[in-house]
Amino acid sequence: MVHTNTLTNQTGYNFYFHVSVLIASMGGFLFGYDTAVISGAILFIKKQFVVSPFLEGVIISSLFLSAMIGAPLGGTIADKIGRRKTLIITGLFFLVGSLIMASAPTIPILILGRVIAGLSLGAVSIISPLYISELSTSSNRGKMVTFNILGIAFGALLAYIVNYVFSHDGDWRWMFGLEALPAFCLIVGMIFLSETPRWLAIHSLEDKAKRVLQHIRGNQDINEELRAIESNIGKHGGGWSELLHPTVRRVVLLGVGLAFCRGLAGASIILYGYSPTILELSGFKIASLAILATVGIGIVNTIMTFVAIALVDKVGRRPLMVVGLIGITISLVAIGITFMFDGASAYVKWVTIGSLLLYVGSWSLGPRPIFWILISEIYPTKVRARGMSLGSLTKWGTNWLATLTFLPLIGLIGKTGTFWFYGFFSILTLLLFYFMIPETNGQSLEKIEDHWQSSKGAEEMGK
Repeated sequence: MVHTNTLTNQTGYNFYFHVSVLIASMGGFLFGYDTAVISGAILFIKKQFVVSPFLEGVIISSLFLSAMIGAPLGGTIADKIGRRKTLIITGLFFLVGSLIMASAPTIPILILGRVIAGLSLGAVSIISPLYISELSTSSNRGKMVTFNILGIAFGALLAYIVNYVFSHDGDWRWMFGLEALPAFCLIVGMIFLSETPRWLAIHSLEDKAKRVLQHIRGNQDINEELRAIESNIGKHGGGWSELLHPTVRRVVLLGVGLAFCRGLAGASIILYGYSPTILELSGFKIASLAILATVGIGIVNTIMTFVAIALVDKVGRRPLMVVGLIGITISLVAIGITFMFDGASAYVKWVTIGSLLLYVGSWSLGPRPIFWILISEIYPTKVRARGMSLGSLTKWGTNWLATLTFLPLIGLIGKTGTFWFYGFFSILTLLLFYFMIPETNGQSLEKIEDHWQSSKGAEEMGK
């Protein structure tokens, strides 16, 4: 859908571009809200229903399990019918899932709602940054994709605030039900936006691709960008089997490896599933106080996401990722140490909060935004959605594994050992990223694709 009757000056077209990014980032907002809201709701669900530690893990992790299905399914659908229509479908699933969760009379129905929302979660986690990436230029792509991450941060922050507001009455149904509002906004907003020029060009809609590109670039010369897009279309077949192509396989393995190690570094535990539970374990005895403390986590999360937006296209991807992973490792080691003195001091819980804030700030500065930026950049155009799907599938798979095994792992190796276990994977992520992933800042998507065709090119890009 191209609206050629809008203003034709540079300001008008830039306005349309930024509105497109803002609406697509609503997918990130739903991502953040949906993953974070359970952390407070689960405290009251356990009081209303008989929930064992294992069933608690099943309730929390069911979202991530279905996201594993939604990620590759969303990538396939996005390649067939377009990024825009796929985002509309994900909004519908979020809407239905939130209403089912809010009205669930039993735990199985609640899990069903989580599964439906999870399908959208997996899909939107790749389609929103993909849509934004394919609309952006090489000079602003990192910042624009990070706006989707900012949406995640705002969504999580709102979830923490909503959790606290309703914690006094223990009304967990409203916590889930309010998700329907942003889902409706995503559906309506995407109806009025255009498809990305790259998807249109891939499907031989060159004239429409040119009109959309001119629409979002304004008075800028689009001929060079259009030629670069068209020249890269025929390089790969675009099917799932193409991910095994020798020049693509290396990128796929790097994306999967990064997602796996990053996923087991504890973010799904601290940000999305168990932060109030961790605070209760450290000494907070009142549920509402533990939930209130997570609001501080949400604020730090949001502030550091703003910092990432300001820096990602100036200092590059690598410095932010390295600094973030170092901070994460320090915080996980510190949390493990505090649990060694569990009950020995009244200050232990405050040290735990400080360590959690360091973790969240470091995560929001580096590993979270840089991961989503990278997997929206490094894959060739014709397999980008599927490549992102595979990386996202791995990410959701490790999130599911981490949230399902968190409480049993504490029972097996203790609280200290559990957090040091996550710290080990943080170190692995740092090593993999530092030695294997080149800097992509300032490179066009087509140039990044060209560089990956040879090891020499990849080495040069990292210089």
